[in-house]
Amino acid sequence: MTVESLASRVISPEQLRSASARSGPLYRPEWIAWSGAGTPGGAVEFERYEVPTVGDDVLADTHRITTETLTRIQQHLAADTTTPLVVEATHDDLAGAAVWGLIRTAQTEHPGRIILIDTDNHPTSRKALPTLIASGEPQARIRDGAITLPRLTVVAPTEPAGVGEGTVLITGGTGSLGSLIARHLVTEHGVRDLVLVSRQGPDAPGATELIAELQQLGAQVRVRSCDTTDRAALAALVDEVGPLTGVVHTAGALADATVDHLDADALATTFAPKAHAAWWLHELTQDHGLTLFMVFSSLASVLGSAGQANYAAANSFLDALATHRRTLGLPGTSLAWGSWERTSGMTAHLTRADHDRLARAGLRPLTDEQGLEFFDGALAVDLGQVVTATFDLPAIGRSGAVPVLLRGLVRAPRRAAVGADSGGAEPWTERIATLAPDARERSVLTSVIEQVAQALGHPDPGAIEPDQAFKSLGFDSLTAVEFRNRLSAMTGLQLPATLVFDYPAAGAVTRYLLDQVSPAPAAAGPDDDPDERELRRVLERVPVARFREAGVLEALLKLAGPDPARTPDAAEPDEDGLIDAMDTEALIRHVMDGTGA
Repeated sequence: MTVESLASRVISPEQLRSASARSGPLYRPEWIAWSGAGTPGGAVEFERYEVPTVGDDVLADTHRITTETLTRIQQHLAADTTTPLVVEATHDDLAGAAVWGLIRTAQTEHPGRIILIDTDNHPTSRKALPTLIASGEPQARIRDGAITLPRLTVVAPTEPAGVGEGTVLITGGTGSLGSLIARHLVTEHGVRDLVLVSRQGPDAPGATELIAELQQLGAQVRVRSCDTTDRAALAALVDEVGPLTGVVHTAGALADATVDHLDADALATTFAPKAHAAWWLHELTQDHGLTLFMVFSSLASVLGSAGQANYAAANSFLDALATHRRTLGLPGTSLAWGSWERTSGMTAHLTRADHDRLARAGLRPLTDEQGLEFFDGALAVDLGQVVTATFDLPAIGRSGAVPVLLRGLVRAPRRAAVGADSGGAEPWTERIATLAPDARERSVLTSVIEQVAQALGHPDPGAIEPDQAFKSLGFDSLTAVEFRNRLSAMTGLQLPATLVFDYPAAGAVTRYLLDQVSPAPAAAGPDDDPDERELRRVLERVPVARFREAGVLEALLKLAGPDPARTPDAAEPDEDGLIDAMDTEALIRHVMDGTGA
């Protein structure tokens, strides 16, 4: 290699230090035109659920709408169907945004089951929908027939902006991140009047030392105890310490669970300190002339985070709130933070396995220095939503599961390339079925064990025994989700959410997969009739309550019962209670076999 010319320029020591400590680029979510929009789409089958927009009672409506959506997707995921559920929710609506966060996580836990769109329902948009569904794209916006996809793009760096003079209130101000930001505002932005709010206030661990440190730096510090989930208490606090020129909302809470185990209480646990407190601060400070309103959101709201659908929903509300404020001419910025190296009340529970899982997913934890650089960068770019996280893009590309919003930065590998035993274009089930029985079992077992090792980050698949219980290997609910999704990607099969509980070892999963490739022949009987098999399959999809609501349950039961013309009169029991207690399988037996349950 030869060099034809070399140019140099003088840089200052400050610029050199800034470059060496650079945390990486900031990102913003944008809607990018879909390159496949011109591809014709055939007839596709899908279910549709339209999410209403928020009304006058923003918080009550958001909680109700999110809870109703959670119930609907739980029903869909529990059904034995390959038909996707298309959820239509307005991305920038406050309640719709919460639904977007909720479903982004549901999509990470159950790939391919739910499609999330923001549509104007224009006739041309409805016409474009089948093309989108057939493509497999999980998230999109459709306006007047034009399809755009959500992607992260790099934000051009600028010089940090000032915070201004006056009083800045920080919720979670005595916590790990709140105290870090408080020090930074004093030392780097010249803030001289701070109000630090937390539940424990001056009694919080480290509060005394923090006050002394900030006072030595020349700041006036007031530490207040306040339950920010109580609007009256928060209003009294704002009246006491105001007027304010800045608000930084860092408070939050977790109640982690996979989507199938979430309920309204778990949603409320995460919404109250995040969404409710932020909304009330928005309402209570509108006449304060703020120059800064910054809310700490999470990467979960943008990418989804397995086991944290409720947390993602609450943070998505914050993202929409910042955008909403800007439409009103008010300052507002939401920072979607990645994970931090420092331990906080929100991360103290994380195990080594959790940290390893994040690393395998390509999510690098932030140092304090990187996080503060991101904070300053977000002040400078003047956007409503900024993603403040560092990514290991090559690792994400190798993971085989590239998050939707990162697909503009990382090229996703072909699905067939995921897993050791998934090469070639031929469907996995067809390829495995051509092998001799012994070779088939060996091949499937090897692949299953490799996926177990990858889900656990285990360096040696050979050390995993076929009959070794997943629990003893260190499986938790998130490992179970990752393992099932890896197997689904490898095999092309829709696997049950309870896979690792029903088949709790690699050998058991192997036998289950072998049955899917070459199921055991059924005993001769009525099921040999193709029409009857199809009818049973259709009935299995429909909950008992749906038959009752449609007014056809009684007719079905009469068809299943004995012919009145051939049966002598007899006292018949009241079957309502029995029918309500039936599961789908029992109802099918009742209808198809006339057993009377």
